[in-house]
Amino acid sequence: VKGGAHVTFEIIPTYLGKAVAFRRQSIPDHEKPPTTKKHPEGMFFFCHNLIRYAEPMNKFVNRVVKEQTGIGIKNWKIVDFESFYQEKDDHWALLGYVIAELKKLPKPGLHGNKVTEVITFTSKNIPESFAWWSKKDVGAFLKKHKIT
Repeated sequence: VKGGAHVTFEIIPTYLGKAVAFRRQSIPDHEKPPTTKKHPEGMFFFCHNLIRYAEPMNKFVNRVVKEQTGIGIKNWKIVDFESFYQEKDDHWALLGYVIAELKKLPKPGLHGNKVTEVITFTSKNIPESFAWWSKKDVGAFLKKHKIT
């Protein structure tokens, strides 16, 4: 709704102390980032989605991670939250950041859409071609939350 708001979360999966990212064309049910035109092989994404009305956080985090990775989680925590104006939708965006520890390492396959590669990394070996994050921002996040 023009002039409305939405609440969404970026969920950074981890496994054995490392961040996990997924090469795909886009996050399921979301638009492709403008930079995907330069990356026909896909880009790296974490998990991301909107929370449903009155959905408990535990159910939300488990649902999104399972839908987008095919794997359940051991535990999770909200580590940050921001509020900003999203001009393209004329929306007030509320964006939370969650770190979720996976039960096992996911494999490529159909998880909401096609995942062609699954990688693990730390702040010392951040890959190129993240869709919505700069390499510098990924590094700062990982260091801040001790995923090193």
